[in-house]
Amino acid sequence: MPGLRSEEDILRSFEGLDKAPGSKQARRSDSPISQRRRAQAMEESNGWDSSPIIKVLGGKETEMFTIGAFAAALEKKIVTIRLWETKGYIPLAPYRLRSKMLQGKKVQGNRVYTRDLIEITIVEFAKRGLLGSARIEWSLLDDLTATLVTRWRESVSSSQ
Repeated sequence: MPGLRSEEDILRSFEGLDKAPGSKQARRSDSPISQRRRAQAMEESNGWDSSPIIKVLGGKETEMFTIGAFAAALEKKIVTIRLWETKGYIPLAPYRLRSKMLQGKKVQGNRVYTRDLIEITIVEFAKRGLLGSARIEWSLLDDLTATLVTRWRESVSSSQ
């Protein structure tokens, strides 16, 4: 319909204004929710990729990210990502940092993911409208798990 604009167009038109149009009052500072909406509309990162760990993988330097960054990219909590791995909804983290001694016991190193794995997951979640959703009904999303397993496997094999 003529005259209708997307949320992205509206956000761009107000970008950089210090006052709301037609008002003498200064604009309110952005809330975390409005910042997230703006980043999604502008197809920007929500900050999950701000602190990569550089590791040599297959002879080349690769950006790796912690489970916290992975959770932030999907707008979920870390415990949720661990639960999804345990239940088999998403593939197990293909990479881990070195194991370490904790209270006299040897424990596995932290899970880490490549940028490619996280971006694949973001794309697949976005296709299904799952980014930022409060709850995911996995029983209706068998194709998501299968797609993630296939695409992650391809990504891991191509990086080695």
